[in-house]
Amino acid sequence: MLFKSFKQKNFRYFLFGESFLQIGDIAEMLVLAWVVLERTENPALLGIFAALRFLGTLASPFYGVWVDKYNHKALLLIGRFVFALMSFILLVLALTNLLEIWHLFIIITISGLARSFRNIMREVLTADVIQPNLYANAIGLTRSTTDLMNILGPLMGGFLLKYYGISASYILILSVYIGSMISGYMLTLPKSNSRANQISMWENLKKVSKYIKMNQVICGLLIMAFIVNFTMLSMKDVLLTVFAKEILYIGPDGLGTLIASLFTGAFIGSLSIAAFTTFQRGGRFLLISSFLWHSLGILLLFTTNVTIFMMILFSIGIFQSYVMVTMATLLIKITPAKMRGRVMGVRSLAIYGLPLGLLTAGFISNTFGAPTAMLIQVIIGLCITAIVTLFLRKLWYVK
Repeated sequence: MLFKSFKQKNFRYFLFGESFLQIGDIAEMLVLAWVVLERTENPALLGIFAALRFLGTLASPFYGVWVDKYNHKALLLIGRFVFALMSFILLVLALTNLLEIWHLFIIITISGLARSFRNIMREVLTADVIQPNLYANAIGLTRSTTDLMNILGPLMGGFLLKYYGISASYILILSVYIGSMISGYMLTLPKSNSRANQISMWENLKKVSKYIKMNQVICGLLIMAFIVNFTMLSMKDVLLTVFAKEILYIGPDGLGTLIASLFTGAFIGSLSIAAFTTFQRGGRFLLISSFLWHSLGILLLFTTNVTIFMMILFSIGIFQSYVMVTMATLLIKITPAKMRGRVMGVRSLAIYGLPLGLLTAGFISNTFGAPTAMLIQVIIGLCITAIVTLFLRKLWYVK
């Protein structure tokens, strides 16, 4: 059944918190990306700005050790408080007309530290709040719900920015971050792994590195996590903004519609996996979906029609969810509970592909245009997926 996991109260609090957090995160990125590009007229600078959101990925292995050592609920609330605090500061600056571009760069960097921590906590908390036989259903529901927030967030953020300004947008963003803190406070979570507390940070990192090297499937999953972040997931934060402004000639509300189209497809993809868990076929399903996901990106280069562009984005969103939900499910299923925080810390380090992709897309767009940047990243994604398929064969066969 589609809502098996949702029947459990603890999972509902978890899902509400993630939903609030996601709608704030996606609305915030749209608003700030548009403001930066509008004020600087420099896609390369936009790429640098977007990349700063993921600076915290460099610390992800250390975050993973902390997650295995310390109280999950306390760590969760601290991370969400940082989001709320940064949005409050930006709102005050906007209301007092003191907001400058350099403020945005500082605030997004600090928020980026919390964002990387949030990614690890989301994966670990899924295992905390639901039993193993419901992992696929829970991850599919979580992904589909956050995808729904990814539809609403850009629409609301773009509308508020265009008609009422950045202050109105940030009242929404601050409100949902506060909502995520309240939901997190209501969670009941298990105690931390006491065994991890007895090992030094360095020993923990060596232990997880050895474990990953010995497991070809996890190696393959981490490589795929890195490459899809570098190629396709980086698209919405830079390339879509440039396409919207310089090729399709639509405003921030139009950009919101493009992003909503992408995540409408992602919502359908996630929901289908949550509803039909047998539809998910493990590593083979993941790799085939990655090939199709990247291939669809090429079609964006051949149209300037907004409606057709949105239809392609919708299809891209479906395969985005197929890849990301399958990847998360396999990692949680394969990784033992005592190693989960540390493995997810390394998994989050793979997200560093995203800021690298943002920087690459920004600089190539600035020099050769957004279509060229899109083509280069798609070709890289197809090549790496082929290499993983050919040389890490155990991933192809894992269920």
